[in-house]
Amino acid sequence: MKIPIEIRWYRPPKNAIKLNCDGAFSSTNNVAGIGGLFRNSNDDWIMGYHKAIRASSPIHAESLALLEGLRIAVDFKHTNMEIKTDSTDVIKLMHEDCTNFHNIIFECRWLMHQLKLPILRHNFREGNEVAHRPAKEAMKHAPSNKCVYHTCPPFFAKEEVQKNKHESCNSIRTISTDVCNFLANMGNSNALKTMSYSCNLSFK
Repeated sequence: MKIPIEIRWYRPPKNAIKLNCDGAFSSTNNVAGIGGLFRNSNDDWIMGYHKAIRASSPIHAESLALLEGLRIAVDFKHTNMEIKTDSTDVIKLMHEDCTNFHNIIFECRWLMHQLKLPILRHNFREGNEVAHRPAKEAMKHAPSNKCVYHTCPPFFAKEEVQKNKHESCNSIRTISTDVCNFLANMGNSNALKTMSYSCNLSFK
C-alpha cells in the first residue's frame, strides 16, 4: 500500500537548536559542495556555512557536510541540538561498524560525544532544501579548504528560509508503507506523523 506524505521542516524543541546539513556531488569531475545552517525554536537564523570540496561519492560529500556542521557546533558549544540530514546512508554509518570513510565517521562520533550525543534524524530532500541550496552554491566555486560562513540568510537560501518559517508543506510524496516505516525508524518527522495518523485512523 502507498500513502501520501506532506514534507515540511519542523522547528526544534524550545531552547534547542537544529542543524540541517547536506552535500551535493558531481560524478563528472568529483567536485562537490557541502552546506548547512543552525536555527533555534523561534526560527531565528544563527549560522550558515558552505564549502567547495572534492569528494569520491555522494555519501562522502554528505559525511563531510555533517562533519563541518559538528565542528561548528562544538566551537559554539551548541550542546542542546538535533541534526537533520537527507542521507539515510550517513545515519547508518554513524550507527554501524564501517570501513568506508572511517576517519570522517570516527571524528563525527567523537564530536557528537562532545555535544552530549545530539539526535541525528532523517528528512526528505524537499524538507532539507534549505541546506541543499548552500551545498549547490558551493559547487560553483573551485574546491578549497576555506569554509564560508553566513551570519544571516544568503540570497540563494532566503526563499527556503521563509517557507520553513511557516512550516509550510514543501511537497507531497507517495511512498510505500514499508519505506515510510523505515524512514520513521530513521527519525523522519514527516514519516512519523504520517504513520501516527494512519494508526489513529485504523483504530477508529
